[in-house]
Amino acid sequence: MSPLPCLVLNYGDKRPMKLYGASDGEYQPCEIGPLLAKRNWVTAQGWVLAWDPATSATFLWDPQDPEHGRVALPSMAQAPPVGSDCTLSGDPRAPGGCTVVLAEPYESTVLWYCHVGSATPEWVRHEYDLGGKLVKIGGSQWWNKEHVHDLTPYGGKFYYTINNTKYGVLEFSPEPTWSTVKTKGIELTYHPSGDGCVHYKSFLLDLDGKLHTVWIFFAGFDLHTVNDAAIYKMGFGRSRCVKVNNIGGRAIFASSSHAAWCPANKFRLRPNTLYWMSPHDKCLHMYNIGSNKEVVQECEGATELSRLPFWLVPVNSR
Repeated sequence: MSPLPCLVLNYGDKRPMKLYGASDGEYQPCEIGPLLAKRNWVTAQGWVLAWDPATSATFLWDPQDPEHGRVALPSMAQAPPVGSDCTLSGDPRAPGGCTVVLAEPYESTVLWYCHVGSATPEWVRHEYDLGGKLVKIGGSQWWNKEHVHDLTPYGGKFYYTINNTKYGVLEFSPEPTWSTVKTKGIELTYHPSGDGCVHYKSFLLDLDGKLHTVWIFFAGFDLHTVNDAAIYKMGFGRSRCVKVNNIGGRAIFASSSHAAWCPANKFRLRPNTLYWMSPHDKCLHMYNIGSNKEVVQECEGATELSRLPFWLVPVNSR
């Protein structure tokens, strides 16, 4: 298989699935059994959650050893819908296990969780109500519920973005409990023309034991042109978010829903670099964190992709 980290390129029925290696820039046929035969959800920790539609068997698998590096989980009679996000609170092989969380797509207010390592692990369906706000546009108005999305584990809890200055927190004791924390936010990056409208994509990330946020700013309404890419160490309460200009010998990988990282030199990657797979132009963008110099790599057969590419990253590579 392609060396990790690699992008998984799924073309549906148009052509066979391929892998793109970040270190060597080579395309290879995908021969990973669980990817070809199961429904999968990737996580920022490198583990991939798989569900077998034929048997309902559910397990976590390691991309470096997909056939033998597995952790069995309780079966799920019916898998959550396509587009759900998966995350883990820690290492599923640790003595105390971890909590696996599956959040259904944005329009849903349902998540599933399983405490791996407990005496009687099982999948629990949890429907939440976090309130919302009344949205008015023109003569129309509707109630917009708050949804959980892109959950990021940090310090035994899960964080998600509500807005630029407010973040949600999910923790288990063992049932789900919810809270919020505030931050002073970051300095927005505007288009050189002075356009006051800022469009961006952001990701939360536990970077070597510290919670960070990755921001990608677009040039006004042009979502194909990136105006700036920046990383901040999170600060809550009276602490400020601090911009980071150097992540050392690390490389960050971001796709549609989450971000991950691994040592750059160990995997022959560009150090101090953000690798971002854009959902807009379907190209791989590589940004040096210090100089912000950009390298763009077109994705082979981008117009034929049946879903957005996603990263497979090494497990326990820190």
